Amino acid sequence: MKKRVARLLAVVLAGAMVMGLAACGQEGGTSGTGGSSTADNASDSDISIGIVVKTATNAHFQDIAYGAVLAGKDLGVEVKVDNTATESDVEGQITKCENMISSGVDALILTANDSDGVANAVNAAHDAGIPFVTVDTEITNVWGDEVSEYMPNYIGVDHTQMAYELAKNVFDQLGGEGQVVILRGVDAASSSQERTAGFEKAIEEYDGIELAESQSASYDQDTAATTMADIVQAHPDVDAVLCCNDLMAAGAVSALKENDIEVGADGVLVAGIDGNYIALQSIANGEIYATAYDWSILQGYYAVQQAYALIQGEEVPELTYTPDTIITAENVEEYLPHGEELSNWGMGNSIDEVSDYMRSFVEMGEGLE
Repeated sequence: MKKRVARLLAVVLAGAMVMGLAACGQEGGTSGTGGSSTADNASDSDISIGIVVKTATNAHFQDIAYGAVLAGKDLGVEVKVDNTATESDVEGQITKCENMISSGVDALILTANDSDGVANAVNAAHDAGIPFVTVDTEITNVWGDEVSEYMPNYIGVDHTQMAYELAKNVFDQLGGEGQVVILRGVDAASSSQERTAGFEKAIEEYDGIELAESQSASYDQDTAATTMADIVQAHPDVDAVLCCNDLMAAGAVSALKENDIEVGADGVLVAGIDGNYIALQSIANGEIYATAYDWSILQGYYAVQQAYALIQGEEVPELTYTPDTIITAENVEEYLPHGEELSNWGMGNSIDEVSDYMRSFVEMGEGLE
């Protein structure tokens, strides 16, 4: 199925704009702190696209923002980036969306903190007559099928399948037997619900795998450390910990080590999701066993591409899945440069020069599809 959004005011573009990665020769422009990134030729189009991500403290959302700014650079449009301080601040996220709309953006992109709670942000965009795109976390349709134009198109990974594949990898490494703990994310977010469902689906397929405990740690590293410390008191013989993101995996590793429990290939297998630099480094150091990377850089890139197309009144898919890759010690060296380069980029800054590695990395992700 396709979705088409007609703008209230026609947008006229001068000349043909380069789509996708073919624009790697363009030079970036200037940016303000914590605000926007503007390509040099953005003034030719006067198009701006806003993106509000869940938090700046999780490299997963920095990766999405980087992909969005990169697409803006390639398209020659302004991309404004903002974020909430925490992944549980729903009202704050709605306010930031409303502020983006008030600033005059031509389209809005959101990674929703709460699948059920962001309807007001969608309503505000609809009232302003601008396209609304969701990334990473799907939102709930509270409007009904008869108001289908309110539902934004969605770009993200198949969270359930990705988590299922990750869990099976861990269980096979265990020889199909052992006690497993699940650390869920924010329970109101569809991404956490779907990742948890993937873990549980894999557990059901292994007779020798026992679910010892499943608790929410709210996608937060410190919360995960505290939660895991409590869990190991009741389940000291846990064999694996499946975490709905990498920050919680890092927290779980800290708790296990503080309780003198060995982690890594010869100890408790801790796995996370997102492919964050913190997880990649931990994998290289033999602590976190694995992470599942959802190619979030492509999610941000595609979101701006589709938002731009919607501004033109073009059709885009209602659902776009990015690939996923399981990263372990066997292939982590391929992904470490991406994490390191991303960690040196400030959220919302311009991208003056794109390294050959990062271009090749994006192309590698597109090739996986």
